[in-house]
Amino acid sequence: MITLMLVSTNVVQTIDPDDENVNQAMGIIQSFTPFAIVFLVSLVCLLSLLLWATPNVYSELEGKSWSFIASRPGGRISIFLGKYLASFIVSYGISLIAMSLCVLVADRIIKLPDPKALWLALAGIYLLACFVYGAIFSTFGTLFYKRAMVVAAGYLVGSEIFLGSIPAVINKLSMRFHLQQLGIAWMGFFLPFESEGEYSELYGKPWSEWVYFAILIGSGLLALGVGICIIVSRQYMTSDES
Repeated sequence: MITLMLVSTNVVQTIDPDDENVNQAMGIIQSFTPFAIVFLVSLVCLLSLLLWATPNVYSELEGKSWSFIASRPGGRISIFLGKYLASFIVSYGISLIAMSLCVLVADRIIKLPDPKALWLALAGIYLLACFVYGAIFSTFGTLFYKRAMVVAAGYLVGSEIFLGSIPAVINKLSMRFHLQQLGIAWMGFFLPFESEGEYSELYGKPWSEWVYFAILIGSGLLALGVGICIIVSRQYMTSDES
């Protein structure tokens, strides 16, 4: 998607380099590129987490291995944390590959100001995103084990898209807000607003970076703790018992 967007505009500019409209459009696309990279890689990251993190319990029930796991000392906690770690590693690896390709292509075509700094900032953002969203989705997998993916997708639409876009205190309950604020601090302003001042008027002045970091880490650890409590205390019906 990044390649198609940048190449098509670059070709038009090459054909008619003196056209003011074309040059203006190229400038807009250059300023829009960081947001496009964040948006597209975020989709890849979240879809990967939905696929890998949510079926942590249901896959064992379907594979008829849950009875063995549940009878082992610490087996439930081990399978929960092990599947969470697997989903984190796979999703973060996929995000790194997608992000690296996007930054490489964008830098080759339009020459990004500081591609290394952009890559490092994105790597940190997606590391935190995979940690906290993977924990939340894994907890959904223990609570709504048959419909965990649907519930997690509904959570993304309701909390991260709808609530996260509301210019009020409630949007600070979404993980997106804190990741977004860290992205602005590390990458510079990249959102599709007229100016950073307009964004600050709607969403308030930024807090210290460590506050966002602490909220994300704390939320992820809290979600993991809740997931462990649920998977240890809840009885799941296997297909043999049904």
